[in-house]
Amino acid sequence: MTYGMELVDDKSDDPGLREYREAHAWPGRLAAVLDAEETINDAVISGSNDRILRTTIRWLTEHRRDRPDDGLLVVIGWSGAMRREFYVDGGYHQLIPYQRHPHPDVDRLGRLYRDLAWHESESGDRLATQALSLQAFLRTHRVPYLFFDAIESSFDSLGRAGLAGSGCLDDIDLARWYRFGEPDGSMADVLRASGTAWNGRHPARDGHELWAHKLGAHIMRHGLIQRPDAGPPTPTAVRERPFAARRRFRAANRDFLYP
Repeated sequence: MTYGMELVDDKSDDPGLREYREAHAWPGRLAAVLDAEETINDAVISGSNDRILRTTIRWLTEHRRDRPDDGLLVVIGWSGAMRREFYVDGGYHQLIPYQRHPHPDVDRLGRLYRDLAWHESESGDRLATQALSLQAFLRTHRVPYLFFDAIESSFDSLGRAGLAGSGCLDDIDLARWYRFGEPDGSMADVLRASGTAWNGRHPARDGHELWAHKLGAHIMRHGLIQRPDAGPPTPTAVRERPFAARRRFRAANRDFLYP
């Protein structure tokens, strides 16, 4: 959804196709909307929130020391809560519990994880912990940021985990999480309802363009390019918990058929 899968032939290593994908996936289009000088799209196909947390903190700790005031904006599209990352055979591998994996050892691990350890409560709890951890890191270092849900709404992921009434959600900065808690607020949900085209299971070029404009409008309306205070988010008039009005949550999309 962020990488830009299916905008081009993903199996090709043609640099021209890679350049096209990076230019027309929503990060590249958002850079154009915001008149940014450079875009770094660090997403991978089937990436997990485990990877998002690890690589975002790693990138910032390695690159921000020499340029702390370079106008950086971090935008995170949180992935499916059930996805995991494991270190196997000398490298990190992204794992979706209900899909086969080409690496035989990771595939075997996936079957064991699915049968013995995977649970929606743990997945949702981990998502809340990851989001609050990254939010705290970004605020501590005063890095402007915006979160959103890429595949399914946090409304469903956290609700299935029994966190609809959790006090930890009060610490989430609603202005910096686009459409947080809305039952149909994810990128996939919004684009599915918009009538934009899809290539297989992922948005086509017009969907990425629309999403970039929606994010850009939200960023400008809330002034999110400004560096945030290092302290906790300031309570706002919209702090009423978005889960209060609804207690039914959609089942996890185990087939990952986004459209």
